[in-house]
Amino acid sequence: MKFAIICDTHLSSNKESPQWNYLNLFLEYIKTDSVDTVLTLGDITSFGEKKVFEDYIGLLKNFNHYYVIGNSDVRDESTAEELFLSSPDCSVVIENKTILLINTAYGNISENSRKRIAELSDGDILCMHHYVESLDEDSKSFIIKKTNETALTVIHGHRHDGEDYILGKSRVIGLRAADPDKSIGGYPCVAYFDIENSKVSYREVTIDTPRFILCDIEKYFGISCVDNKADVTYALENNIYGIELRCNGSDWRADYSLILLLEEWKKKTNGYLSVHMPNLRYKNGEIVGGEQWEEALIYAKNIGADGITMHPPRAQVKDMITNSNLWNKFLSYYIRVVEVMPEEVNLGVENMHFESYETLDETRGFAYIPSEVSSWIDAINEAVDKNGRVGHILDVGHARANGLLSRNYPISRWYETMGKKTVGYHIHQVAGGNGNHKSLEKWLGPVINYSSFFYCWEKKMLNHAPIFLEVKGWENYQKSIGAFAQLKENCKK
Repeated sequence: MKFAIICDTHLSSNKESPQWNYLNLFLEYIKTDSVDTVLTLGDITSFGEKKVFEDYIGLLKNFNHYYVIGNSDVRDESTAEELFLSSPDCSVVIENKTILLINTAYGNISENSRKRIAELSDGDILCMHHYVESLDEDSKSFIIKKTNETALTVIHGHRHDGEDYILGKSRVIGLRAADPDKSIGGYPCVAYFDIENSKVSYREVTIDTPRFILCDIEKYFGISCVDNKADVTYALENNIYGIELRCNGSDWRADYSLILLLEEWKKKTNGYLSVHMPNLRYKNGEIVGGEQWEEALIYAKNIGADGITMHPPRAQVKDMITNSNLWNKFLSYYIRVVEVMPEEVNLGVENMHFESYETLDETRGFAYIPSEVSSWIDAINEAVDKNGRVGHILDVGHARANGLLSRNYPISRWYETMGKKTVGYHIHQVAGGNGNHKSLEKWLGPVINYSSFFYCWEKKMLNHAPIFLEVKGWENYQKSIGAFAQLKENCKK
């Protein structure tokens, strides 16, 4: 008897999002393959949106559907209790085996759930959202004791990564996420399970990226320099399409000795040259960094830059919102960029990210969420009366390494809201916490899965624009480009 399990979809209210589109494709596969029983193991929604939850349940009404929720489904305090109570433990019998689904949304196992688990026998199947190690200590001890006594198959989500191991007398299977942003180590998937002769087997059903999409994306690759001279030399030697010179750091000065090297690179590659402007900060009641900003601007014009990347004002949200004088002073620097650079040069403002030392209030930095970035871009365009002249530099890593804000504004929400404003991309892998600008040795995880980026590129939800690998050091460019080549080689033609 075959049944399917879906977990960690993290759906938003936007039905055009990659998450919803991937889900619809998975359901088509399940229907085509004549699988009539579907289990869902939680994290249906990205932030406990009740309507999204109801739409999901409605979408699966034509299947024999059994489900429990996960931790992301109880993130919104206004809906948490209702969604929790709507998802009690449930069970189904297949091939004389009981499959029990228990609700672990808060990372614990209730007394009622424990009674039902205690009744399971050898060969039965226990399904839950949390994996064993993520449960509270008492619940974890209870599960370990049961798996030592009874030969169960325990199936879970939450980890987003696939795993299959023995725990006591039992087998534990962790499922990869269906979310194309967060599936770890492989393309997003659902799992088909079979029970035959009392044995449980399964296989992943994935949605891969066609090779022609990756080939198209690769043509836009560039590098964001750490050491400008060394990295331009690397780009010349390796036929790299894009270069982003960085005018960052308090000791930066315009380096015109690069002109001959840049001309040689341009002649060889017909590539795209970007200049990353220095920061403008609000410090001790004044804006600092203005002289370096002006020097970088004139430098960008003189070397024939094709694009400009600008950080938004480095100031607190409260100052940007309440101090109109400060807003206008900052704005004058950005207007200056529009006035100096030729019309054909792409100008973009980059999104920033939450820092570990900050708090989620008005004292955090500005432009960590789409609406703030968009408002700043719109303000510049309105001030110069040139709608669309300034666009967005979408930093995918910043969107993901954004503290708790990444729950409300996951990567795909940035794609959905800012994709058509985008004139360039910064991409990199991130580590746990705020570890940023890691090499892309794994394009499908561990933290950012670029499947949704590929999907949005294919569907033109994202503008096709230069993509800068913003990693540190030429050896990490090399690793990232090599890993991408391997990914492309492994894809369907």
